[in-house]
Amino acid sequence: MSLSRYSKFLATAFVSTLAISFSGSASAGADANPLQTVEPGQIIYAFRADDKPVSFIKDNKPAGFMVDLTTEIAKRIKLKPQYVATDFSSMVPSVSGHRYDSAAFAVLVTPAREKVVNFTTPVNFAQARLVSLKKAPLNTVKSAAGKTVAITVGSALIPVLQKIEPAITVRTFPNIAASTAALKTEQVSGLFTGFEASSGLLKRNPDFMASESVMSGKGALPVAKDRPALLKAMNTAFAGIISDGTYMKLYSKWYPNEGEPAGMAQEYPNFKK
Repeated sequence: MSLSRYSKFLATAFVSTLAISFSGSASAGADANPLQTVEPGQIIYAFRADDKPVSFIKDNKPAGFMVDLTTEIAKRIKLKPQYVATDFSSMVPSVSGHRYDSAAFAVLVTPAREKVVNFTTPVNFAQARLVSLKKAPLNTVKSAAGKTVAITVGSALIPVLQKIEPAITVRTFPNIAASTAALKTEQVSGLFTGFEASSGLLKRNPDFMASESVMSGKGALPVAKDRPALLKAMNTAFAGIISDGTYMKLYSKWYPNEGEPAGMAQEYPNFKK
């Protein structure tokens, strides 16, 4: 074999070895992280730290119904849950961009959001209420016509509120705590938020009252569109949580006086109460 031909042979063998090595490494990486989470062995959830009893900080640790629910999902798909506090408006784009794997929050499913991320099967059927001061009560959402109502920036409840009563002036705040402060200081006449969050507000603020509940849509957990295996695993885990009574157990823990969660038994025929 000539020196030239021998050199070409060595070069070809080297490239082939690299290709095999790279293929093996990629395969090993996929096996080590089959659900393609941000960090192997973990699932990172974005959560709101100010939305008691949905999600909040207790004894320097994440707590609340959605934290317990997503921890249970993580357990069933054999991943360690990690929680990162963030504002609501950044949750969906950050999941899409793989900063987080999902969110410990029932994000209201809308056509616009479905273009950005995929969603699990519904984890609740979102309801909302208008919270106001007892000394200046708003008994219905429509009774807030001509008044200013606080709502979290980026919330899908904004168009829901405006559809119910177009004459309401919406004022956005960065989080539920800021909205609550605005209501207490009478900068706004009401605060429009989810049913669970409003229940927590009423419990902690005896001078607050709430209107009737209005249905706002399906709430689900967001997952990046290019993570189908993770979405499937989370849906399978949640199906077990529904059918074995774990969902109702966790719901009753955080909402002991609320009874059965709206819409769940209708959505899931095997829902165990």
